[in-house]
Amino acid sequence: MSYYFRWGLVIGQPVFQRFLRENYALGLADLKLFKRKSPFSAPDFSCLLCGVGNAATARTFIEFVLDKNPKAKICIIDLGTEQIAAAKQVVEQEFSEYNIQVRQMYALELSSWLKPSSLDWIETDGFLEFFSPKQLAKLLQIWHNLLRDTGFITIREPASSNKWEVAVLDVWRLWLAKLWLGITIYKHTLADLEKAFAVAGFTTVSFPTKVPTFRRFTMVKTAIAPSQAH
Repeated sequence: MSYYFRWGLVIGQPVFQRFLRENYALGLADLKLFKRKSPFSAPDFSCLLCGVGNAATARTFIEFVLDKNPKAKICIIDLGTEQIAAAKQVVEQEFSEYNIQVRQMYALELSSWLKPSSLDWIETDGFLEFFSPKQLAKLLQIWHNLLRDTGFITIREPASSNKWEVAVLDVWRLWLAKLWLGITIYKHTLADLEKAFAVAGFTTVSFPTKVPTFRRFTMVKTAIAPSQAH
């Protein structure tokens, strides 16, 4: 049984896709905390989904974007062959008339494909745990370079915030990923992530989600402090 199939049992469920849609909307609403307007109405609006996961997530993301801007340029990447094949099939069968590009590639090589300051929105979910602290710093630098000054990033990520979560939940999560999914992931505490985001040049707000230890983050390229943070 492949990683794609095993993980698809989780993220392919309607409840997870509803979770994504809700958090896309929440991230967009967070822009008010930075006194920013939504960039979706821009005629050249461009966005990136880092790590598509499966066909259901591809469809959910695409539908959310096209509902707000049918002329948007949508870029989707993943490193997995099955993930990309599934996303391409969704695009070819359901969204072939739109400007959607799907590529199999490593996120740390994004600069070889996309131009600096070319993206209005970067979105991902549970993606940062695949990167070591050193790799994460590089990824954030790449995102910062690709994002327009008026753009934003939305993320949901495991972010332990106390000793019990670090000692118990993080250890269990890393063990389960290795045993059940056959992959290696890295733990990043809330403090780790907040520091990494700040060092990379982002201002961030974060909030808890309905999933324990999972937090959502909205980030912008500005030093202006948001009007509210939790």
